[in-house]
Amino acid sequence: MSVDLLTTSHYDELLPAVRRSLLDVYADVYADEIITDPFFSLERFEERLNWHSSTPGWGCVVAEVGDVVAGFTYGRPDRDTTTFGLCEIMLRQEWRGRGIAEVMHSELMSQRHEERSQLLVRRERPRIRAHYESWGYKHAGEKLPFPDSPLYDVMVLDLREPVPES
Repeated sequence: MSVDLLTTSHYDELLPAVRRSLLDVYADVYADEIITDPFFSLERFEERLNWHSSTPGWGCVVAEVGDVVAGFTYGRPDRDTTTFGLCEIMLRQEWRGRGIAEVMHSELMSQRHEERSQLLVRRERPRIRAHYESWGYKHAGEKLPFPDSPLYDVMVLDLREPVPES
């Protein structure tokens, strides 16, 4: 299916239909990890999703190609309110490499008023980290967000500066 049929929808609350779409995409993207690592289980993702989406200022963008949900991204303001925590950006395998993730990210960031965006990327995913760097994110440290989670690299994007062209 052509990406010409791509549409994005922005949400500021977790509606039942959006919730189901996010869970379905997560189950596809993390199919292997769901059965091998309790941190990536669907139940644990639902816990994180519920917590993230209950934060005032939560925002989500869902991308559809035709009538198929290709992926989503969402985040919430951190406690300091000057930083937007980009919690998830997920794209089903068949839609990768077509620029959809960047479209979702740009759409979500265009709605934000914080000074910066921060995301976490797993250490064992250097290609994904390089992808975020091409969007203007810079390495800013490391973080273990939960006692049972993997170690993540922290990346930060200044939202007041123009994003570099890819």
